[in-house]
Amino acid sequence: MTQPTLNTQGLMAALCAAATWGMVGVFVRWLPGWSAFAVLAGRFLVATVAMLPILFLAPSVRHDLIRSLRTSPIWWLSLPAIGGYVLGTTAFQLAPVGEVTLLFTTSPLFIIAYKYVVRLHVKRSEGFGMLLAMTGASAIVLPQLSTDRAVSWATLAGYLLALGAAGSIAIYTLWFNAFAQQNIAPKSINVVFLTCLLGSILSFLCAVLFPASIGIEIDRQVILVLLGLGIFSTALPFLCYTVAAQRLPVVLATAILLLEPMFAVLFASVVLQEIPSLWFGIGSALVFWGLLSIAGFAFKW
Repeated sequence: MTQPTLNTQGLMAALCAAATWGMVGVFVRWLPGWSAFAVLAGRFLVATVAMLPILFLAPSVRHDLIRSLRTSPIWWLSLPAIGGYVLGTTAFQLAPVGEVTLLFTTSPLFIIAYKYVVRLHVKRSEGFGMLLAMTGASAIVLPQLSTDRAVSWATLAGYLLALGAAGSIAIYTLWFNAFAQQNIAPKSINVVFLTCLLGSILSFLCAVLFPASIGIEIDRQVILVLLGLGIFSTALPFLCYTVAAQRLPVVLATAILLLEPMFAVLFASVVLQEIPSLWFGIGSALVFWGLLSIAGFAFKW
C-alpha cells in the first residue's frame, strides 16, 4: 500500500511539473530563429549549471551521483527523457502551441494501451476518469485549434513529434515506477542532472553539425528567456515529475499532466493578455473531475 505522505508529496510534485511545463510553449516562441537543437542546448545547459551548486555544496549528493553512474537504471532513464525533450521542443516550433500541448499530454493513453497489451487490469474508474480528463483538455484548447487553415506537412510532423514526446514520457514513467518497485531507482536529482548534462552535450553537437538557426542574437531578453526555460521549464518540472513518477501510480502520474493545457492558457492570459474563453472553465472542470476519479482509484491501493 502506498503511504499517504508519499502520495501527497507525489501529487504536489506532479502539479508543480504540470504548471511549470505549461510555460514551455511561451518560452520557445520567444526564441524566434532558433533551431530546435539550439533551444535544447540552451535549456539543458542552463538546467545543468543551475544544479551544479547542489552537487558542489552537498558532498553526499555528489558521491551518490557518482555511485549511480555505475548502475544501468540511470542511463536507461535518461534516454526517453532526452527523447521526449527533443521531440517536444521540435514540435512546438512546427505546430501551434495549444495543439502541441494537448497532444503532449496524451501520455496516459499510452499507459492504458500498455496495460491492455500486457493484459493488466484497467479499472472502470481509471478509464472513466481518463475520458473525462482528455475531454476537458480538448475543450481547453478548442478555441486555439486551427480549423480555418489547411494542415501543412510541417504541422502534421509537429503533431507526430508531440505524440512521440508523449510516448517517451509514458516510457520514462513506466521504467521509473518499475525501478522504484525493485528498489533500484536512482535519486531524482541524479537522473535530472545526467539527463540535462547529456542533453546539453548532444544538442550542442547537433546544433553545430546541423546549423539551422537564423540570425541568433544573444541579448538580455534572450538570456532571461533561456534562464526561465532552463530553470523553471526544464530542471524544476523534470525534477518534480521524477519525484511524482516514483511515488504515484503510473496512470495518475501521467494523468496529472492533463492539467498542463489549463496552466498554459493561464500563462498566456497573463503574459500575452489573451482572455480565456468559456471553454476554459468547462474544460478545467472536466479535467479536475477526471483526475479526482483517477486519484480515488489510486488511493484505494
